Amino acid sequence: MRLQLERRAVLSLGANLGDRVATIDAAVRALDAIDGIRVLLRSSAWESPSWHPDGEGLSPDYVNIVVIVGTTLEPIDLLDAVQAVETALGRERSQRWGSRTIDIDIVAIGEMEHAEDRLVIPHPRAHERQFVLQPWLEVDPRASIPGHGPIAELAEYAHGDAWKLP
Repeated sequence: MRLQLERRAVLSLGANLGDRVATIDAAVRALDAIDGIRVLLRSSAWESPSWHPDGEGLSPDYVNIVVIVGTTLEPIDLLDAVQAVETALGRERSQRWGSRTIDIDIVAIGEMEHAEDRLVIPHPRAHERQFVLQPWLEVDPRASIPGHGPIAELAEYAHGDAWKLP
């Protein structure tokens, strides 16, 4: 029998179609039900404007959260698992910057740096996104992004807006 070590991973969840909060809640429950994934911490819900290369606000605002999970899955298996949750919750991949019922990004897995066609860790734009940094700060204010530094410092300079929902 091989012992599998659990690593901490940071996932960013966002939704801007339908009942955004209910969909995110369903995604968190689905993630926690997967063998090899345990939800450890969950941020409050934050809202942010949608972004598109042609400008902000062209589609509904997003609700975003960050969850910290413990996982024994390898990075590509974790990606497959989160994409299966997205598909089960109605995610369609028709446009790169289109509206989404749910989007789940793997932001970081411990101090790992990993790059292949399907997955880059840490997420290549997480360090510049308030909708990732603010919820992450809420649950783990001393965290850092490998290669970029402490999220508290990154949040001071990151682009965009994010505000906590009541």
